[in-house]
Amino acid sequence: MTIGQKIKELRIKNRLTQEKLAEALFVSYQAVSKWENDASTPDISLIGPLTRILHVTADELLGLNNFEYDARYKELTEAYDHTYATEDLARRQEICETAVREYPGDMRFLCELAGVVSSRSFEYEEQDAYVAQQEKAIKLYDSVIRNCRDEVLRSEAIDGITQLLGWRGRLSEAKAYAEMLPERKGHTRESVWENCLAGEELIRYKQERIMGHLEGILYDLSLLPTGEKYTDLIESLITTMFPDGRYIRFDFSLFCAYQTSVSHELRTNPSPREERILEWLRKMLASAKRCDEMEREKPGIYRYSAPWFDRLDTDSREWFGREGKCWRQRMKEYLEEEKFDFLRGDERIAEIYGEL
Repeated sequence: MTIGQKIKELRIKNRLTQEKLAEALFVSYQAVSKWENDASTPDISLIGPLTRILHVTADELLGLNNFEYDARYKELTEAYDHTYATEDLARRQEICETAVREYPGDMRFLCELAGVVSSRSFEYEEQDAYVAQQEKAIKLYDSVIRNCRDEVLRSEAIDGITQLLGWRGRLSEAKAYAEMLPERKGHTRESVWENCLAGEELIRYKQERIMGHLEGILYDLSLLPTGEKYTDLIESLITTMFPDGRYIRFDFSLFCAYQTSVSHELRTNPSPREERILEWLRKMLASAKRCDEMEREKPGIYRYSAPWFDRLDTDSREWFGREGKCWRQRMKEYLEEEKFDFLRGDERIAEIYGEL
């Protein structure tokens, strides 16, 4: 059954005349007649309104439930895939337009068409033409979002349209589309939210994401088998990301990394390397002092000053664990454990202990 035949069947089922359907769609009744006689097909922008008026899904209207992709569709798909080897965007757009015309309602090619139109908008030097192409891509993406059931395709369309709307400065519209994003594994609304931001808000959002990634990396590293290389890596990451030495919350990570390596060395090495242990303990002490200053001595809001975190701050009065022992007390109790007996009487350990 052709799309025209389907429209006629559904129009009669819904007790509509050609004139009434045309009036609801703001087209002429002659246009409806041509559709039903397969002399032409409705514009893709009318698929959404048609589904609502005729009370069906886009798949049902277009007969996609029983659609069999034939040799022609395969030919178009292969030609489309080949454009990634040739990088011929003009050819890719031509193929997508042909596929959308020959297979009306195919959401995959419609979404791909929106993408290539968006990409090619930058080829236009004249501002009006550039904007017109982006507006065209926005309409195409919107049609996919409104008419597609496939969550993956809808997600791609939402990603594309929010990016375009962000470029156009229409941030409130971008946020509305971002809210439509179906939550699924590996793809959340957060992943497209940056398309809806600009200026300082976007910079802060990016910095928060970088901070979150760094925290995740440090946590995952802490779960791996420990050793000297582990501590060196943690230290290298933190000192690289905070070249000014203002580690703030990440002093906790350093403290724990040094302590873990000390314990690992004492547990696995029959002849512990005293110099290396003392070096880690001194660094533990420095981190403990900084943590206690922020948590106990001068609690409040601390702002990061590293260039990729300079919009972020943290309130040390809200840090988890403040109600427990201070960090120097924890280190003092740690050094009182039996495993450090071999260092008793050593002036160097006594010096560290004395600062606790």
